[in-house]
Amino acid sequence: MRAAALATPLAALLLAACASQPAVETAEAKEESAQMNSGWQAERAKYMDCVQDKASDGAKGKGTSKEVAAGAIDLCKGQLKVMHDAFQSYLSAQMSSAHGQTSARQAAERVTTDTREKARTYLTRYVEVERYKAGQR
Repeated sequence: MRAAALATPLAALLLAACASQPAVETAEAKEESAQMNSGWQAERAKYMDCVQDKASDGAKGKGTSKEVAAGAIDLCKGQLKVMHDAFQSYLSAQMSSAHGQTSARQAAERVTTDTREKARTYLTRYVEVERYKAGQR
């Protein structure tokens, strides 16, 4: 008898919870999110173009391939900051809690570090290949 008395309110509560409408993202919010996503990716592409252009210029001069890569990365650090800020803004728009905001900052730092290190690895090899090709001509 007692279990039956508890089961009825519990079932009603469960039905009420199931009947509630889930949060729906508006079309405008989805479009804004997509634009911000493509925005930071465009900034990343600009950064990679910047470092490759600077490395191309440096490949013609003296210095090791690592030095040329480091110089190119240093010359384009402003563009990397733009990418970092755009990515952090994109993530922050997705997160509402304080914990989410902290996670967005940490993720932006990680993506920035990864992008810089991938550029360093790529540029070092790129300079070596460009110098090899120049020696073949």
